[in-house]
Amino acid sequence: MQPVRTVDDLTGPRPLPVVGNLVQMRTDRDGHRAYDRWAHEYGPTYRLRFGKMPIVVSGDGPIVEAVLRDRPDGFTRTRVGPVLEGLGVDGVFGAEGARWRRLRKMAAESLNAAYLREYFTVIARSAARLQARWTTAAENGQAVDVLDDVRRFTLDVSTALTVGHDLNSLEAAGGGLHSRLAELFPEIGRRLYAPLPLHRFVTLPRDRRRRLAMREVDALVRDRYAHARTRMATGAKPATFLEALVAPLRDEPAFTHDELVGNVLTMMLAGQDTISSTIAWTLHHLAGDPGAQERVRAEASTALGASGPPDGPAALRGLRFTDAAIQESLRLRPVVPVMGFRPTRDTVLHGTGYDLSLPEGQSILLLLSHGARAVPDPDEFRPERWSGRMTAQPFFPFGAGPRFCPGHNLAMLEATLVVGLACRDFQLLPDSGDVGEKLAFTAFPTGLRLRPQPRPEPAGAARP
Repeated sequence: MQPVRTVDDLTGPRPLPVVGNLVQMRTDRDGHRAYDRWAHEYGPTYRLRFGKMPIVVSGDGPIVEAVLRDRPDGFTRTRVGPVLEGLGVDGVFGAEGARWRRLRKMAAESLNAAYLREYFTVIARSAARLQARWTTAAENGQAVDVLDDVRRFTLDVSTALTVGHDLNSLEAAGGGLHSRLAELFPEIGRRLYAPLPLHRFVTLPRDRRRRLAMREVDALVRDRYAHARTRMATGAKPATFLEALVAPLRDEPAFTHDELVGNVLTMMLAGQDTISSTIAWTLHHLAGDPGAQERVRAEASTALGASGPPDGPAALRGLRFTDAAIQESLRLRPVVPVMGFRPTRDTVLHGTGYDLSLPEGQSILLLLSHGARAVPDPDEFRPERWSGRMTAQPFFPFGAGPRFCPGHNLAMLEATLVVGLACRDFQLLPDSGDVGEKLAFTAFPTGLRLRPQPRPEPAGAARP
């Protein structure tokens, strides 16, 4: 039997009158990284105050995993659903209970491994366009905005796989749907963390851009839904997420138009915003580590062939060090470093050294990757440490339990292909300027620019 601690028993940084610890969070240069520093100072589970409200924060692996595995019945994200619904992004990500189970089944089926083999042609097409875009930059001696370009790539892929439409933002000039959708996740974060709902009273230019994006997505869904219904009427198997939504599940009503738009937009955003940050960070780390970049280049040249994307996903199995570099980037720069929940009932969580008693409704923030910092030189980029898979360390970049990310396989396929092709075809050099990080709804890099140069000649290659 372990001792049991209550919320009042936990220690933490001293709160200020009225505002609690909010000021300390807002003045910290990397706001969400303050959580990790406090975990080192006060232990993996500690207490904050946001205003007068007590907040439990935990990076303790057993507690994090227990909460994630007890969703959606035992723990819920009460604020996320209403915020997403207000923005028109009312899909599987923000759903809870029976509604989540209904949506999750279709999301999982449309993203299973069998479909990924069929999807690979679409992914390879967009990867070839990204290669061409960076080849032009390399030939002209230009730096590239890595996150923007990779977001275009992932949006093109997610739009094609979600509704069967070739958006092709990689070859589009200027702004477009890709630039307007990129503002949605930051807006979710602003509304989640805002002390007052100012968006209800003030309309800003970003709100008008967001509404324009919603109208574009609405029109796209209406058009593609008509095609999906026609194709499904022939008895064909669903080839896109939208086609999977055409036929309702047994004993379930058909989806309304708003539900269709919300779920399609959820899948498009999740496919665009999250893995694009991981790809960008991985390329950034490799640009700063020529030795690791050369290892990726060597195995990619062997596994992927001399030029162009490979014919199928099987070739990616040879990119083991590339996968390790991506995992290391996820460890160093998790896309979702913090998630908040509330228990639906009084509960006791088994932690390290003691059990934690939480009353119903108590807010708890989980540090999803805090445990993965318990390695030598945790701030250093060392892909080779993943040769043993680091299974002893708590590490939840894609969640755990029933709500484990259904797009995990697709995300890793996209990341591995893009990173492998980029290192095979170019020498990636850092560009001048500071690279930062911002947390909105997800965490993403800022100011990340690289200079792609024509790939180095293999050792021993004959010179003309």
